[in-house]
Amino acid sequence: MTTLPSIAAPVRGPFRLPLIAALALAFASLALISGVAYIVVLAGATGTAERLLVDRAASVIERQIAMVKSRLDPVAEQLELLSSLAAAGRIDVDSPVAVREALAVMMQHVPAVSVAAFGTLDLQLHRAVRHPDGAITRDTISLTELSRGLERFRQLQTARRTFWGELYWSESLKQPVLNVRTPVRRIDDAFIGGLVATVTLGQLSSLITDPARGGDARQFIIVNNDKVLAHRLLVDPSTYHLSEDQPLPTLRQLGDPVLAKMWDPPVRSPQIDRALGSLGHVVDADGRRWVFVYRELRGYGPQPWLVGQYFPIEDATADLDKLMNGAIVGAATLAVALGLALLMGVRMARSIRTITTAAEAIERLEFDQPMHKRSRLREIDDAAHSLDKARSALRWFGHYVPQRLVRRLMELGEDGIASRRTTLTVMFTDIVGFTPQAEHLPEHETAALLNHHFALLGACIEREQGIIDKYIGDSVMAIWGSLSGSPDHAAGAIRAALAIAGVIREDNQIRRAAGKAPIRLRIGLHSGPAVVGNIGAPGRVNFTVVGDTVNVAQRFEQLGKIYMQDGEEIVVLVSGATVAAVKDRAALGIELPPPQLRRVKGHAQPVEVYRLV
Repeated sequence: MTTLPSIAAPVRGPFRLPLIAALALAFASLALISGVAYIVVLAGATGTAERLLVDRAASVIERQIAMVKSRLDPVAEQLELLSSLAAAGRIDVDSPVAVREALAVMMQHVPAVSVAAFGTLDLQLHRAVRHPDGAITRDTISLTELSRGLERFRQLQTARRTFWGELYWSESLKQPVLNVRTPVRRIDDAFIGGLVATVTLGQLSSLITDPARGGDARQFIIVNNDKVLAHRLLVDPSTYHLSEDQPLPTLRQLGDPVLAKMWDPPVRSPQIDRALGSLGHVVDADGRRWVFVYRELRGYGPQPWLVGQYFPIEDATADLDKLMNGAIVGAATLAVALGLALLMGVRMARSIRTITTAAEAIERLEFDQPMHKRSRLREIDDAAHSLDKARSALRWFGHYVPQRLVRRLMELGEDGIASRRTTLTVMFTDIVGFTPQAEHLPEHETAALLNHHFALLGACIEREQGIIDKYIGDSVMAIWGSLSGSPDHAAGAIRAALAIAGVIREDNQIRRAAGKAPIRLRIGLHSGPAVVGNIGAPGRVNFTVVGDTVNVAQRFEQLGKIYMQDGEEIVVLVSGATVAAVKDRAALGIELPPPQLRRVKGHAQPVEVYRLV
């Protein structure tokens, strides 16, 4: 007979100091010296911090203004180049094919453009359109088909130069677009058409915020102090449900918690106000202080833009340490030595704690996650590696031994595995007609069906504190009693059986919807005395239950063949002994039907049979 060692609680003294705390105390004096030296140096750096803040703010806003212009000005320049070529007759404006091809060539040189078009006096609009996949298509439509298309064309007829028009909604792109327009006039000043190029809201946001293109994720462009024109969250504006009535989200609708606080009352201090001046201000947002820098930019539409960026205030003083190197060389050397010592202590403590945690997880029968973490300390690494090997080996045993049973035996100690007679309730289940059904299924589908079925039953059984003793083909044998820790073993088994009936019906609805045959199940319950303990040869034992109670429970399951009618999905038969063993029948929440008397193999007298389902 195999035995389980009893688990003793670890011996604990009156006081145990963690390793990391001991190392921290050992280096406390050195840390104090380094900290005092560092604080003394910082105390005299106020003036330097102000100058760094001014330099950072000015540099940021000038760089961003230049970047916006570098992205949009080439669009207008390419449009003016096309206008001059058309005016000089080098593009045949009477040939739609030539016009569309010239527009497509222009778009290849300016990736920011989403649509380039040429409107003619016969109110036709020749277009080149860039699609999300990068492909450029060409077409011709009537200006009258576009909302306010004719009105914008008339504006071009009276224009004398290139200009950026007001933002308008593109129904085909489902987002607002910037647009630059230029009239095409011959040398004699006769108007022969108008060129227009558009840049989408999403493309503008991508151009100015993509770090790969020189942008910054914290840049933004707003109009009217509250409408967001460009931001990293607007690269895909479809998530904001924009429309022609509301083409731009507000600061608070955008979803950027920092930008939403832009116009909150600023943080006031003489140093900050003196440093930033008209460049921006500082606000509290998202638990930090943020510097907003911005500048007005005109020329890209009738409304001025406010181009800006925000960043943590500490970023403006990031270079401050460079000014202090000479003063803290000695302190830095000491701090490095302190850091290395603390790092070694932390790593040692973590490694030891990892091993302790791994052992505790094994004690809790948790084997799923790997526990070995590499350590540069050979002995600790070897111990962790060995413990992980043990975990892997035990994980395989965990697949074949019910963890609830093992935990219960660990609670009971060595007395728990001694063979003894006890009163319990046994459940047997069996799938009706599974063998012929499985013959028509591939092996992997048969295994998947059984695994899914056993998972449904196992959840119901374990929820009622039952223990799955074994799987027998497509059958399950489960037990309730003192071994499982169930205070009312008969009631727990009945509740589990009713729960199984419910989940089988729900699962069958899903199977029918998928065109699969429903699962039909028989369940038998019986209560009585049985022998519990290690059963088997010395080299191969099972901790299981044997006795007449087990046999009767299985025969009750087989008795379901008499009760189950065609079309019924499940039958649950409970013996009179199980009903009699229920301590509180009212707690079951069901009304028991009248019992029937049936003869069961091996019993001279008929037994009471209750059909619950």
